[in-house]
Amino acid sequence: MAYVDPNWCMIDRYPVHELIPLISWEHFFHTWHVKSGTDEALRLRHEAEQFLRDSHLDIRFLCQPFEAHAEADDIVLGDTRIPFLRQQVPTPEGYCLCMSDFVHPVHDVVYVFATTVHQPGTLNLEPGTWNLEPDDPYRSLLTQTLADRLAEAAAERLQQQLMQDRRFPHTHVIRPAVGYPMMPDMSINFLLDQLCDLSRIGIHLTENGMMQPHASVSGLMIANPHASYFAVGPISEEQLSDYARRRGYDEILMRKFLGVS
Repeated sequence: MAYVDPNWCMIDRYPVHELIPLISWEHFFHTWHVKSGTDEALRLRHEAEQFLRDSHLDIRFLCQPFEAHAEADDIVLGDTRIPFLRQQVPTPEGYCLCMSDFVHPVHDVVYVFATTVHQPGTLNLEPGTWNLEPDDPYRSLLTQTLADRLAEAAAERLQQQLMQDRRFPHTHVIRPAVGYPMMPDMSINFLLDQLCDLSRIGIHLTENGMMQPHASVSGLMIANPHASYFAVGPISEEQLSDYARRRGYDEILMRKFLGVS
């Protein structure tokens, strides 16, 4: 069994140049409605990389391991129970998957992580505020879209770093993020904040569980040779009611956190 040091938490920064090779340019081009492989895409990438080399964006990350185990559709991290949703439509293999399927029922280690990108000169502004340039919409959009990509790249670099340090018991690791199809409930951010205090890297949560700055990613890293990414997909009214009860919210508020009508 892996031992978890209760005092171990990694908080640091990544330089921009270290993350440029990890940027998903396909996602970046999609945001700009530019087709990959075209002259326009090549020109946009050149301008974006030059912008990044000249920028002083502040990229911070946090990760902390927790002793964990699975109980039905919940994952228990330390003393904190996090309920998850199970697919209602089976996969082609005939399974209805849940995040908890990939965590051992007796003893495991799960990492909580968060990454965020801050703009220089915003330390004295409201949390999450960006000084965008209203007279230069192109540069403003470039800043926002690149910051989003850097937050994702920082999460990828963090996972690589943990694997290089042999922090995981298996080489196959998944990194589901809050708000994504595998973990659509934004309120999980409140639980991750309770576990790790995201303000230590400058992340603050809105009443809807959204992170500020917007260019932030949070979630879990789970090592399991059978783990895979999946989308929860549509859920039934019965499941919504059960999940709201397990999360401790009324159904109206739960719908808001899940983004369902």
